Amino acid sequence: MARDVLESVANARALYYDFFAGLFLYELLSERSNVLLKQVKILKENILDERDSVHFELLESELERKGIEQILREYTHTFILPFAVPQDNVPLPQKNKKEKKEMSNSQIMLYLSHYLEGHLNGKALLQARTLTKQSTFRLNTQECKESEEHLGFLLLLMRYLLLSPNEGDRALSVQVVNELVIPLGDFVVDALIQREDLSYYASVGYLLQSFLNVERSLK
Repeated sequence: MARDVLESVANARALYYDFFAGLFLYELLSERSNVLLKQVKILKENILDERDSVHFELLESELERKGIEQILREYTHTFILPFAVPQDNVPLPQKNKKEKKEMSNSQIMLYLSHYLEGHLNGKALLQARTLTKQSTFRLNTQECKESEEHLGFLLLLMRYLLLSPNEGDRALSVQVVNELVIPLGDFVVDALIQREDLSYYASVGYLLQSFLNVERSLK
């Protein structure tokens, strides 16, 4: 593939990674209303799946009419302040319908160790830190206060690696996406799509699903 084509593909992927990073990191989301709207308008014209149009249009309409406020509120409701905490000590067959619904509306975790090991700060975090240290990326704590296994951090890392002039960074991006981003992204997509109470982040889930499918095809 010609160098200019490779650079064009890397730039397009980096834009998507930056778009999603801005939706999964509260610090970025809270100050990125205008940037997010511009990205939505660009990506809406270059959709990865024809079904994505409706999701971009929902985000565009909300950002144009009311700004970021309601999206921030749904972020908090979804990822920070849970509507309900799953009652792990109650056997599933004994739960009533209300309890089952509360389980589906519980907090969605954005850390890979949570899904792979059932707790935070596990082996997945060590792997994420190891790969990050192999890169030239250095965390801006004003942009991201999360650990290296957080989805938002990994999305920012991928954006950096794809745009880096360092060949080692670009090569490392393949390992990061396959070992960390896609596995974690798949878990988060499933959780978002299964939630019954989401509007904007249900759309984000479907958009992320389309993007991860394309990333998988690049292996």
